[in-house]
Amino acid sequence: MEQTSAERDGYSREDIDAPDNLVRIPTLKHWEITGWYMTKNRDFNYLTPREYLKGKGWDARRKVGIDALIRFEVLKP
Repeated sequence: MEQTSAERDGYSREDIDAPDNLVRIPTLKHWEITGWYMTKNRDFNYLTPREYLKGKGWDARRKVGIDALIRFEVLKP
């Protein structure tokens, strides 16, 4: 889950920084995922993932985040 957008939507630092919400990734993968979050996407009605997730709940944010980690081969499916 993206930290800044989650914090802006009122999630606590405790939730955001919880061990089950953190994963270490290489810098290049981080840049690729960040770029993906800023790119309009057909899967989200041509909104960026960030725009789509604004105001959404924890489960939706977590699902999109895990899907991004799998898409960019940080996690295995």
